[in-house]
Amino acid sequence: MTGDRLRRAVVALLVVVAVAAPAATSDYVRALSADAMWSGLLVLSMVVLTGFVGQISFCQYSFAAIGAFTVGSLVSGHHWSFWLAMPLGVAFAGLVGVLVGIPALRLSGLFLAILTVAVALFFDNYLLAPGTWNSFSGGLSPWQPGRPAFLGLGLSGEYAFYLFSLAVFLVCTLLVWDLRTGKVGRVLRAIRGSELAASTMGLNLTAWKLTAFGLSAAIAGLAGALSAVRIGSVSAPSYDFVHSISLAAVAIVMGAGSVGSAAAGGVFLVFGRYVLQQLSISSQYFNLIVGAGLVLQLVLTPQGLIPSMTQRLSTRFARRTDGLAAPVPAEGVNA
Repeated sequence: MTGDRLRRAVVALLVVVAVAAPAATSDYVRALSADAMWSGLLVLSMVVLTGFVGQISFCQYSFAAIGAFTVGSLVSGHHWSFWLAMPLGVAFAGLVGVLVGIPALRLSGLFLAILTVAVALFFDNYLLAPGTWNSFSGGLSPWQPGRPAFLGLGLSGEYAFYLFSLAVFLVCTLLVWDLRTGKVGRVLRAIRGSELAASTMGLNLTAWKLTAFGLSAAIAGLAGALSAVRIGSVSAPSYDFVHSISLAAVAIVMGAGSVGSAAAGGVFLVFGRYVLQQLSISSQYFNLIVGAGLVLQLVLTPQGLIPSMTQRLSTRFARRTDGLAAPVPAEGVNA
């Protein structure tokens, strides 16, 4: 079995487990599993921006807020169908991502981080603040969008909505994986490696970087749209700057360059707090644990936890395969 076949087999096994395991759990755990899926989409949005282009963002939850509040205001406030409000929220988030990307074109590192922090604080303290744009933010009363039906099947049940969220996550992950392994991925990696060299090759850096910002924001907006109907309530504190900081840290710890980090990061973001609660430990310690993990990751596995584990498993499997394939000398034959 080659490395690619092994990877496909492991992914297939994980998908089967992801479908079957929540069926034997409580509705509360199923709801958390759905939260892990849209949180995984947020990590995936970081993979597109940070892993592919090498740009950092501390405002991904702001993009998610656009998708969530668009769905909340249109579904709850204007009685739109979720299937019309959701793509509009995703497109709106992607457009805002492009607008944020325009001043970020000539920025990198600390200056880009400061720009995205400023965007997140603008959302927290102005755009989503009560009294600024109540028709969008809902003012002091959070929007309460109901769950939709899909192909005639209601998604009000926790397991049904989890399966829907899982399907959306898998489709988005597959699309990002296809981009990563195709021409787009090669172009974005070239830009990340050296913008000067990429420009010399004739690549349009402006168009490609704005595309990455827009795609990343659109995925985050989709995550926000799912969170709005999963939770059934849309309020500004759920999408604040602190959440974006935790997201960026988890994405880096898991490995922002790996698509597989999206699932691991989403599960960790949700069930990490759940495990702390089960151990009677305040969830406030979660960010402290993430910070400590970030320090250890930078020292021990600079490429991230998931890429490091994948590389080690592949190496061990290759050694075992080579050992099994080694020829055995025939008995009675002298050297």
